Amino acid sequence: MRVYILLIALLAIAIAAPVNGAVSIGAEPAPVDGAVTLPVPPGGEKGYFFIQSIPSGGDVYFDNAFWGETPVTIPVSTTGTPSHSIRITLPGYETWTTTYQGNPGPDQTITITATLTPSQQVGAIQVTSSPSGATVTLDRSQTATTPYTYTNVPVGSHEVSVYLSGYQTFYTNVNVNRGQTAYINAVLNPTVTTGTLRVESNPSGAAVYVDNIYRGVTSTIVGNLVPGSHSVRLSKAGFQDWTGTVSISAGATTYLGPTLSPDQQPMYATVSITSNPPGANVYGDGVYVGQTRASGPLVFTQVTPGVHTLLLSKAGYQDYTATQTVVAGQNYNIDVTLTPVQNPTTGGISVTSSPDGAEVYLNNAFKGLTPITLDSLTPGSYTVLLKLSGYSDWSSTTTVVAGQTAQLTATLNPVSPSPTPTGILPVTILAALGVLFLAVRRRSG
Repeated sequence: MRVYILLIALLAIAIAAPVNGAVSIGAEPAPVDGAVTLPVPPGGEKGYFFIQSIPSGGDVYFDNAFWGETPVTIPVSTTGTPSHSIRITLPGYETWTTTYQGNPGPDQTITITATLTPSQQVGAIQVTSSPSGATVTLDRSQTATTPYTYTNVPVGSHEVSVYLSGYQTFYTNVNVNRGQTAYINAVLNPTVTTGTLRVESNPSGAAVYVDNIYRGVTSTIVGNLVPGSHSVRLSKAGFQDWTGTVSISAGATTYLGPTLSPDQQPMYATVSITSNPPGANVYGDGVYVGQTRASGPLVFTQVTPGVHTLLLSKAGYQDYTATQTVVAGQNYNIDVTLTPVQNPTTGGISVTSSPDGAEVYLNNAFKGLTPITLDSLTPGSYTVLLKLSGYSDWSSTTTVVAGQTAQLTATLNPVSPSPTPTGILPVTILAALGVLFLAVRRRSG
């Protein structure tokens, strides 16, 4: 009779498995690479829920409490409430949810595997270059080698740079539409000596766009600009946009410092976002809008009045969500401190420089241009090298700690021009005159 009761109990547990995820039951779990095991809540014997996802790295909410990123092992009391809600979120994928009825037995493990579905709010970016084999960087964090296609890219505007030694770095912004692929073909031009632009404004704090690429807020120094004409736009809530062109000379710094005119009938607000650590993906009203930086805030200058939702997401940290009501003509500063997941396994490095636009090499591998945040790094020692035309190389060694982002700030020094040798010409002339004098004396003798 006891055998029948046990079989019926096991059958009931199997039937309780959710239909949108695989579930299995076993003994206490063995360690899994990258898995996080958390302490059991008080109250009797313990069992386990082992939750994983395809792909991994999803945020797990168990009974509405955040427990870490998949894969994660969650201990529970065998005599606790037998109904559990499970939710997994991952940027670029639909939220996965289920309710599980039942608890594991003592030292048993219930394994739940969630296959995440790509969100309908994503597209793709296909990048080619001429010549090929260049390093492409998406949103200053995801690097690959051309030709390459980025998939599951959130809908919205994204920054792409393409680098190849001996060629000028290619920059562009690309807009990704739902279910579509955006195409970029970067025709790379041979390297020339670049110049620098120093931008100030009255008042300060204006967003700076050079050739329609966001480069920070005033006052700032923009480096690695190709000689020639460049468009510049300064934008700040409560003031009219300033637009103009500047001429950049090789090896020189051009200064720009306009006074902004007040806007008597402002239509938009400005929202500035910073995060600690930097490098968080920012979503406004569900649309990807950029990544926070260490060098200064991420600024949005044409925010319509009303209520807006904000989401910040970064690997190894809990998502941050908030709502913000904005009024036309006002400036809003949002500073977010992200909460790390429990038992993180990777860390990061955030690199800024003055001027910006310096090439960043991590252990001699090119990673992108400053400012940049490098995530998902294995703990240990790393060497960071910065290169910028017209400036001396800068290098530093830093240690990456799990759950932390190391901050590196480099002030680059201009290369001093080689001094023209002094005294050589006069000495040469005197020597020649001496020889001539001796020759004249010999003839006259």
